[in-house]
Amino acid sequence: MKLMFLQILFLLLLGQLAQANMSSPIREGTMTSSAFTSKDINILSEFIHIKIDKDYRTASFIVEYTIQSDVAGRQIPFLFYAQNFKDSFFVWVDNQRVTIQKIPEKFTHFEGSPFSGFSNITENDSRNSEKDEVTIYWHKNSGFVYKINDLKYFETDIPKGVHKVRVEYTANAWTDISGWIKEYSFRYSLTPAKFWKSFGNLHITVEQKGTIRKLSTNIGEPIEKIFKDRNNWIFTKLPDEYLEFSYTPEVNNLAKTLITIQPIGLTIIAGVMLFASHLFIVVFYRRRFVNKKYSLVVILGSLIIPFLILLCYMYSFDIIDNIIGEEAGRHHGYIFLVIMFYSILLPIYWTIVWLFDRQQKKRLINEKGSR
Repeated sequence: MKLMFLQILFLLLLGQLAQANMSSPIREGTMTSSAFTSKDINILSEFIHIKIDKDYRTASFIVEYTIQSDVAGRQIPFLFYAQNFKDSFFVWVDNQRVTIQKIPEKFTHFEGSPFSGFSNITENDSRNSEKDEVTIYWHKNSGFVYKINDLKYFETDIPKGVHKVRVEYTANAWTDISGWIKEYSFRYSLTPAKFWKSFGNLHITVEQKGTIRKLSTNIGEPIEKIFKDRNNWIFTKLPDEYLEFSYTPEVNNLAKTLITIQPIGLTIIAGVMLFASHLFIVVFYRRRFVNKKYSLVVILGSLIIPFLILLCYMYSFDIIDNIIGEEAGRHHGYIFLVIMFYSILLPIYWTIVWLFDRQQKKRLINEKGSR
């Protein structure tokens, strides 16, 4: 009994270790955020226009800022974080295209560099141990720390007053394969807005091409209350540290049923059928060989049936995935390790069938003796 307990404990710990070594189920898409601004710039409004394609694989982003500059002259008004976008990242200031540059390696610190006007973005961020790092959030409790050199910037002459800055790019969807069905999402970090000198209002518009999908989002329902081909959200304060618009494709009814049953349910059904079939053959064999000391059917069946039950569990994942089709997540970890439970299941199963066969043998002998 003690040995069996140690076996079970070892297998459970092994399963946790295997899960920890699995690859991430998140396939990262485009990572962009609101702009970091200099302390000389006021953001009067931010308008985010997202146009999602019919396949929910890409989306064009148009982000427009209305800014007010307190000073005139050549400035670096914005710092951007943008990675993994599909098409080029374009920026216009007052309808004039500007060139995006990477921050030079020599400017590793805000202080004493041309980016000294941005020191406010780290002074109020107690989560970072380094002064010249910023944390940007892409999901709940999922933030990444970036150094100043990870950001992009542009330089331009901006007169004192109100101006328009427009950013355009095409984003790739994030894909989460941790569930039975893939979940696609587009994400946009609002973290930099926490460090703006002022926050006017935020207007978000989402357009869907093709089939209108009911989206999941972390910023509540749209003004229209239901999802249409065009929806809007308006905020006068920051709604969250990030935006997420996600979609999980619909699957057929059979797939939904099997997902509800789960592999363990399919295994139980298959196991009951195999067990019942085995017992039927055990009874048939014992009736023919009443006085035989050992039942070959009990021995062979007890070796084979537990193994088949574990195989049913492993292959039930593939069965469900194949019925779901191309939208199946197929990220189930090291399910083949379940075969290690064979050494535990075998003696339990064998004992049950042996006791059943023993009871049948006694019954048949008694019936024969009473005649």
